[in-house]
Amino acid sequence: MSGADEADEALNSEIESMASHPKLSRVVKESLERLRSGSAGPEMADMAKDLLEGRLKLRDLATESARADPLMEGIDRYRRWERQLSPEERTKLAEQVREMYGHS
Repeated sequence: MSGADEADEALNSEIESMASHPKLSRVVKESLERLRSGSAGPEMADMAKDLLEGRLKLRDLATESARADPLMEGIDRYRRWERQLSPEERTKLAEQVREMYGHS
């Protein structure tokens, strides 16, 4: 098995152990692929690349402030966006999430 395959397998295992649903695991991996493309800026692209290539573990994000800070900023931006939604939009978003992932 190549180093890339080992890194991919290790990341898949880590995601599956943290996610409660196979669909959620797949979405996390797809999201990392999108982040690696630079869609959320260079810091997030570097973080995603390091995760996908096995140089960083998901659990490390909580202990490395240089990595955690951009991630927390992204979460804050999402929360601000979500707060601006109308009650109807929030309900629709919750329904979409339940439909996609099978969770409430």
